[in-house]
Amino acid sequence: MPTRLCTLSDVANVRSGYTFRGALENNPDGDIKVLQIKDLRQRAVIDADALISVSWEGSKNPPLLEDGDIAVVARGDSNTAALYKEGQRIVATSQFFIVSRKTAEISPEYLCWMINLPQSQRSLERNGSSIQAISKASLMSMPIPLPSLETQAKLTNLQRLWDEEDQLIAQLHTNREQMLQGIYQQLIKD
Repeated sequence: MPTRLCTLSDVANVRSGYTFRGALENNPDGDIKVLQIKDLRQRAVIDADALISVSWEGSKNPPLLEDGDIAVVARGDSNTAALYKEGQRIVATSQFFIVSRKTAEISPEYLCWMINLPQSQRSLERNGSSIQAISKASLMSMPIPLPSLETQAKLTNLQRLWDEEDQLIAQLHTNREQMLQGIYQQLIKD
């Protein structure tokens, strides 16, 4: 069966993150965590333990991320996407678009992987002079190939293995540098 090509809007809903009023200050006793753009600069992973906490004071319930939601950076040179796995109560700021799948035909892992692919990133139209931004319409029109769920799982598993390999190679490099420093220090002492 050939892979169907659709747009992101065919398989997911997109909403903006929450606009907080004023500066966000960490409150260790806060009841929600806040995902800010700086939290995804280095890695496309939501690390709840590294997020600031705030006390929710809005009149409505907080617009929490739900299991399988994808936070896409809306401003900047890289529009990184990160998948949220259920755990802590997190609200994403308005610096993000929140992508929620609307069909079981696509896995959240695959959708996040597709958004992060270089060719998908290139398809996004950016506006602005000093700080680039993508529009919701541009994100919603992103082309998304829709293979079977089995193929989606194979692709995301392959990516996970590549990521693990990259981490192991980086660790080997660090270990080699530490070993060389130890050898240099030993040779200098002798």
